[in-house]
Amino acid sequence: MTADRIGERLRRYRRAAKKTLRQIASESGLTASFLSQAERNLTGVSISSLVNIAKSLNVPLNALFDQPTQAQPDSHDGKRVRYTIEGQPLSYERLSSSFPGNLINAVKMNIPVGYQSELISHDGAEFSYVLAGQIVYTIEGQQYPLGAGDSVHFDSTKPHYLANAGNDPAEVLTVTTMGLFDDHSAA
Repeated sequence: MTADRIGERLRRYRRAAKKTLRQIASESGLTASFLSQAERNLTGVSISSLVNIAKSLNVPLNALFDQPTQAQPDSHDGKRVRYTIEGQPLSYERLSSSFPGNLINAVKMNIPVGYQSELISHDGAEFSYVLAGQIVYTIEGQQYPLGAGDSVHFDSTKPHYLANAGNDPAEVLTVTTMGLFDDHSAA
């Protein structure tokens, strides 16, 4: 991994692919204006958006940022690596492991007060369970307020975003069929 900031990596890979911001926007379900801000390191980019961008650029996700591996089937609280994506206030803990044929990916998101993700859509399905705090998922313009113990499950091809609606940090378990990790074939 180079020492470049994520915005420089996004711009370098986009230029190498000989694609415009509009082309990447069209292929990733994001806006050209959002991508321009991301390339200039003016906004953070969620994992879901980075997956879509990497797919559009035809580069592995780990070319854009580092993620921990999880080869073992078990994952223990306090022993997982917490990681972030540069410019993004969220932190993540990887919960799912890697094996051939894996169809689901799980992370625990730690969401700071005031956070709101970008509007995104992606292939597959998404399930989120609130462990602590108050969040709102907005799916196709419809708001779904959720507190600890509440969940949402939806077709993630529908445009959606997530916001922390409370006065405290929130913790959310998210499971998706979207490929969040590049190591599906790891043993």
